[in-house]
Amino acid sequence: MSQACIHDASPPPGAPVRRASLESLASHRTVLLLQGPNGPFFARLARWLRQHGCRVFKVNFNAGDACFYRGGGVTAFREHPDRWPQFLRALTEANAVEAIAMFGQWRPHHRSAIELAESLDLPFYVFEEGYVRPWWITFERGEVNAGSSLRNVDPASLPDEAPPTRPAAIRFGFLRMAWWSAVYFACGLLFARRYPHYRHHKPFRWMEALFWSRALVRKIRYVFSERRLRASLLDPYGPDFFLVPLQLSGDAQLVFSSHWQGNKDFLSAVILSFARHSARSDHLVVKHHPMERGHTDYRQEIARLAEAAGVASRVHYLHDGHVPSLLKRSKGAVLVNSTVGIQALYHNVPVFVCGDAFYARRGLVASGTQDAFWSEPQMPARRAFVNYYRYILRTTQINQSFYAGGGFPATESTAARAAARSAASVRQAGADEPAGRSLSDPAGAIIAKRRSWP
Repeated sequence: MSQACIHDASPPPGAPVRRASLESLASHRTVLLLQGPNGPFFARLARWLRQHGCRVFKVNFNAGDACFYRGGGVTAFREHPDRWPQFLRALTEANAVEAIAMFGQWRPHHRSAIELAESLDLPFYVFEEGYVRPWWITFERGEVNAGSSLRNVDPASLPDEAPPTRPAAIRFGFLRMAWWSAVYFACGLLFARRYPHYRHHKPFRWMEALFWSRALVRKIRYVFSERRLRASLLDPYGPDFFLVPLQLSGDAQLVFSSHWQGNKDFLSAVILSFARHSARSDHLVVKHHPMERGHTDYRQEIARLAEAAGVASRVHYLHDGHVPSLLKRSKGAVLVNSTVGIQALYHNVPVFVCGDAFYARRGLVASGTQDAFWSEPQMPARRAFVNYYRYILRTTQINQSFYAGGGFPATESTAARAAARSAASVRQAGADEPAGRSLSDPAGAIIAKRRSWP
């Protein structure tokens, strides 16, 4: 049997949150970009940084990177991973790099970059999917998620803040994301020989096309096959239930910031605890992650676990459903460390966290054992959460999307800084475009000239 879920939500000591913004990144004279999200987001970010007086360099690790980022200041890393720390140190020293930015912190080359940055006292910034969704992306100086400095904040000690300005409603751009991901993986496969030592955190394989095709078929099927279950769950007079939102099977949060071996290990403990300690009238709803619809299916595993625990009639498996609506109808949410926990707290729903999450603070999420949570789900402290939520928005969230249009902000301070810096930049670099080590790549020809952001 898996280890029981026991969570102590006391905040650890640590340094205060240092507010990160795109303007703070633009304050550095020279910025090095590592891997970004699939698509042209980092290319557009580089354009914006240069407009604000920064010299920008970029490392491409595979042909997918090269497909979406071309031009001056590009370096292709094709050597063995063991050579990466030395390569990176030489690159940062040769180009007087003042800051490093990346998407995600757990890719092996990003971990090495973080270690180097810390040893050199070099600021590093991490982009991630939004802690708050939709309409937001995460941008922090330092690590994100379980490593975020937000974990050092005591929500109860935060002062009352005025409500933030209503964000622009930015569309997620699912079709664009799917297309860019397909192109990225296709380039990675077609030109893999040009990067013989590279290993992606999600393997480059033609099977991905099959998985996404299957996801579309399953989505259509679930619209009809799960219609009755969705209606029952959303019915105000329907059964009481707890929601268990699953994470991606390869989610770094699940792999590196929890003790679970995977979703199956987590589900085994949750279903057994539910069977032994929940009221007989309560139900358990396992919600599949929408981005893994075509890759995995836990139906047989959930049925086996529920049958063995004697709760087959009270455990349900749902693939498609409006998560906020499900949360508002539920008695509570049980999860590893997904940002769905923040959604649940936003809707004043009790949350039990079975992993390491920055928002797992005393007064917000339930303390103690999961066994006790089924009968006594602890309500979050509303005022503390509202202040914490606004603090998260103010210090770590940017009203943007990696996969949709929209421009980066233009401010007087960055514009003035750019004007004051321009002469020095020309003297240092000899041109507006950095002259660092660059290497063209045939993969880049797959995507033609793209429209720039305003």
